Amino acid sequence: MDRSAVKFNRPIEALSMNEPKKWINHVVFNVHNLDAAVKFYTEVVGMKLITRFDDRKMAFVSFGERHHDIGLFEVGGTPEHDRQWHGFNHLAMEYEGGPDVLDTLHQRLVERGAKMDNLEGHAGGRHKSVYFFDPDGNRLEFYWENPDWRREAAGMVRAANATSGNAPEGDRGPVKKT
Repeated sequence: MDRSAVKFNRPIEALSMNEPKKWINHVVFNVHNLDAAVKFYTEVVGMKLITRFDDRKMAFVSFGERHHDIGLFEVGGTPEHDRQWHGFNHLAMEYEGGPDVLDTLHQRLVERGAKMDNLEGHAGGRHKSVYFFDPDGNRLEFYWENPDWRREAAGMVRAANATSGNAPEGDRGPVKKT
């Protein structure tokens, strides 16, 4: 996690904005057994394994249109606080606009008293996230991805779509080391 690449510095007075269009992009579950979860989502649900990080005990599966529709994180796979419980991790929401809109959304959350979790940068700062909680404690994410990361992720999806749906037993799909 490259937290140094995340910068959210917009003055509160800049909060007036036209509401950007938003949509749900993906959900992440914390699972007890990553191998069993990947097998279930690929073989039973029919998703494609896009990438897997064995060192971080996480995998991303897709219905074939985007990098991931579901993220799977093994409980305790890393020391991050959000990897220490089983079940729902977060729901990610994407929006129209660039990093300046993310800054404004973040400031509005703070101004309106939303319980904040953290700010993170992923993929070398090419994906910036604001994590927060709704009143019931559900963890949510607003995020922005730059065009370079979108192109790279689209290439991963194309590669997964090109592979046979009948991978040999034990085929773990693309594996990345971070």
